[in-house]
Amino acid sequence: MDITVRQASKSDFGDIRRITVDAYSDAGYVDDEYAYNHILAALEEGTSGSSLLVAEADGKIVGSVFLTRPGGDFSDVAHDGELEFRMLAVAPDYQHQGIAHHLVQAVIDHARQDPEVSGVVLTIAPQMDGQHKLYEEMNFTRIPARDFMLTDSFALHVYKLAL
Repeated sequence: MDITVRQASKSDFGDIRRITVDAYSDAGYVDDEYAYNHILAALEEGTSGSSLLVAEADGKIVGSVFLTRPGGDFSDVAHDGELEFRMLAVAPDYQHQGIAHHLVQAVIDHARQDPEVSGVVLTIAPQMDGQHKLYEEMNFTRIPARDFMLTDSFALHVYKLAL
């Protein structure tokens, strides 16, 4: 399967919304199908100062990832000099086929092209075992000192790849 990663366009947002909701709700990571709508709406309107990449395979969009910088509307953990990515999502029918790896590699490649970026960071829920493995295989290091509680009962772990 050929996988292409590119910058998202306005016409991609219907697919991005569907894939994000399906990926996170089908896996049981969110119980509110609208959990990411405020972020997706801001991205679609171009008001967040952030961007999205999409993965295409078999002639359709099968994954996406959201990129942001420190101080961006939806940045959780990025410090100066870091690129943060969030909401990595792969359509359920295309999971476990290397698409997430391609998306993360595209984020890393994007970061390496910016001389102001010295690291890539992300947050992840502790129960996302497969995703932890992916990031560790791609040389991200967990940074427990930067972990935080999103709510009283929902923790997020922080990983970083130094460039």
